[in-house]
Amino acid sequence: MDIFFTKMQGAGNDFILLDNRKNSIQLNTARISYLCDRYRGIGADGLLVIENGDATEPRMVYFNADGSRASFCGNGARCFARFLFEKGVGNIEKKQVSFITDAGRVTGWISEEGVKITVPSPKDLRLQIPLRLNDRLFEVHKINTGVPHVVLFGDYENLSLDSFRALGSSIRWHEDFKPEGTNVNFVWKVAEQKIKVRTYERGVEGETLACGSGVTASALISHLVLGMDSPIEVLVRSGDSLKVYFTRLDQAFNEVILEGPAKKVFVGTIDIA
Repeated sequence: MDIFFTKMQGAGNDFILLDNRKNSIQLNTARISYLCDRYRGIGADGLLVIENGDATEPRMVYFNADGSRASFCGNGARCFARFLFEKGVGNIEKKQVSFITDAGRVTGWISEEGVKITVPSPKDLRLQIPLRLNDRLFEVHKINTGVPHVVLFGDYENLSLDSFRALGSSIRWHEDFKPEGTNVNFVWKVAEQKIKVRTYERGVEGETLACGSGVTASALISHLVLGMDSPIEVLVRSGDSLKVYFTRLDQAFNEVILEGPAKKVFVGTIDIA
């Protein structure tokens, strides 16, 4: 069966998008992982599907590259917002769209430069968690920005890919974060209001060029630990820059917004029989 797809990328984080509002596409773990395979399929960090939500707003369903379902994806949601808008969904005059995710309702604003989205209210915040890996002790911080993230600080820019994967995987699968596991963000400050981040993503099981929910988690933890104020600019592995805006009341964050590039790469058809 041939299906029509759109390939998009947000700051180097790439996605396949499918319109399944007519329920004509039957997906399973094997088909999703095939579509995301960079050698045998289209290739992507994840798959985004439009489904019918309630009477007024569509639903975004997100799958990792391994076929597992995740409740949210920040860069994916920004791409999804542009995808919907280009299909005529939303308020065309205000260049605004809204949709439902497994993590809650999201609103997006589209411009030529990029896409802004609201991020579901962060939860499960824990700071200064001692984490032992073999003979090393790390201090990490945990927050859920739609999906669970761990943040640790240090200069990891020149860490080799093999070493990065090994360290990221050991934290991702650590006993302290079972059963769901966690994404892992390695963060270092480069200017007064700017950080860099490398992210190990669960479901991809490796480093991605960007991670929107990870960027958000890294910025919010940088505010709490390093005293940085909103907005915080975040440089990702692709070389692109994103911004995180937020307000804070005590330990709770409100009005969290993620902004960055989101572009269509190409469209096509593929046989998933």
